Amino acid sequence: MTLDGRVAIITGASRGIGFGIAERLATLGMRVALNDVSPSVVEAAAKITNAGGRAIGIRGDVTSRRDVQAMFDTVESELGPLWLLVNNAGVIPTGPTADMPEEAWDLALAVDLKGVFLCSQAAIQRMIPRGQGRIVNLSSIAGVIVRTGQIGYCTAKAGVNHFTRCLAIEVAPHGITVNAIVPGMTRTDMLINSFAARGLNLDDMLGMIPTGRFAEPVDHAALVEWFASDAARQVTGQLVCVDGGQSQLMPLIVAKPAT
Repeated sequence: MTLDGRVAIITGASRGIGFGIAERLATLGMRVALNDVSPSVVEAAAKITNAGGRAIGIRGDVTSRRDVQAMFDTVESELGPLWLLVNNAGVIPTGPTADMPEEAWDLALAVDLKGVFLCSQAAIQRMIPRGQGRIVNLSSIAGVIVRTGQIGYCTAKAGVNHFTRCLAIEVAPHGITVNAIVPGMTRTDMLINSFAARGLNLDDMLGMIPTGRFAEPVDHAALVEWFASDAARQVTGQLVCVDGGQSQLMPLIVAKPAT
């Protein structure tokens, strides 16, 4: 099965991993809808169109059922029946749990988890009657290993992981697959800003990655392509880490002597 002419929605796609995925899918001939709360999503879609792809940019909030339903209606009206949803939109509130504002916790759970639910629900409402479709969720190794200072983000991504498994089994009889990509540290603006907020040095963090390099958006986009293809039609409910082995490594931590 070729992906040429099929329709994809990628949330959080104005930059970073989301844009990299949209860009790659467009080169395969897919009709791509880029979603983001930022108005720059329209410019991001224009870059793909100017390069010869078929793309539209839709500004909308994945935490709003009204925005989500309007987005899916627009996509199917302008591009055709949905084949692939990529849930990529996310935020990373950072800070000690003891001092975390309630609003920061709510934001992480709303964007990183509720948004996945609302978009997936809108997708399967359209996919089930057709008996086919693909959903790929962008999780994080923060939902697999422990990170400090990002408890809302870690909790939400752990939720995405189990949401993926549960939804995969529920919709499997309808010809729909649901899988998750679990990125490790990926060179994006979000990563750089997150490190800065926690006082971490970018170069020092390379020591935590066995392959010795950060992932790039294209590393995740290649896996989305495979999940979307007929080659992966029997693969569902899977979490695939794209992290250079980081989630398998337990760095040696020397305990400080008691004083």
